Amino acid sequence: MKTLTVFFNSDKVYSGIFERNKKGLTLLDLSSTLDPANLDDIDSDLSKKAISQLNRNLGSTDHKIEELNVVLNNESTYWTIVPGSMSDSESELKEILELEIKNKSKSFEISDFSFRIYPYGQKDEFDSEMLFVVLIRKGVIENCKKILEITGLEINYITMSQITSQNTVEYNYPDTSHLYDVIINVEDSFCDISLSNNNTFYYYDLLKNDNDGQLVEDIKKEIEKLKEQGLSPGNALVIGTSLTKSFLDKLTDALNLEVKRLNAFRFVRANIDERLREYCIRTSHIYAPVVGGALNSFDKGKVVEY
Repeated sequence: MKTLTVFFNSDKVYSGIFERNKKGLTLLDLSSTLDPANLDDIDSDLSKKAISQLNRNLGSTDHKIEELNVVLNNESTYWTIVPGSMSDSESELKEILELEIKNKSKSFEISDFSFRIYPYGQKDEFDSEMLFVVLIRKGVIENCKKILEITGLEINYITMSQITSQNTVEYNYPDTSHLYDVIINVEDSFCDISLSNNNTFYYYDLLKNDNDGQLVEDIKKEIEKLKEQGLSPGNALVIGTSLTKSFLDKLTDALNLEVKRLNAFRFVRANIDERLREYCIRTSHIYAPVVGGALNSFDKGKVVEY
């Protein structure tokens, strides 16, 4: 199966074409726009430029795409952690989600969202199971559909970037499957940080990224809290468009664990030319959400809408 993954990030739109079979994942093509698309305003001048660039990139491929998957960054999604179990009925989930939306915002209704429900590794103070929930506004999904009309395909899979980056880790780092992996996604204004094992979140938060020094301190504090809870990370894998060698060095010095730049193509086969191979080497930490978007079979979530 040939899959197109499109990642709408705050700086650009990234895309990749992959083929999945019994041998694993093969990269066929990779590209990015020069500008970002605002999923709240796809008619803005900047969005129109990005969409035109994306259409040009996608229109130049000779690959027959069979599946369309979309990845959204933390600015286009909401998230929450609620009590509940993956076995809960849709009516039970609805009651929980309605209460959560009411507590967070009076301007939204449950019908405004499409939900991705995931198991959460930690339990609450009452020893009850928890769920990690991704909330995607239906208006955002509709705008993604409009942008990607050129493909002639329906969106098969859509979720947040930290989830698909987790898919990438699960696929590319089987040698650390017995460990808790910290995934740190460094972007311009924010930093996603999550702890996962067996493709399940045990922790997730969104930190402000004001400067390298403060962010390193904040990450260190979060990891110390996890250790106090008995969740000691085995390593830290760092990704993101704002990741620099300087930041990676500072983080390595501050944390008492192995820190490395995530290689999103570590175990991905490649049917590409030398120029694209060099590009992959330079940008492997940026394309983690894109690679993971093609690994939707690793996703443990379910879609719920009301």
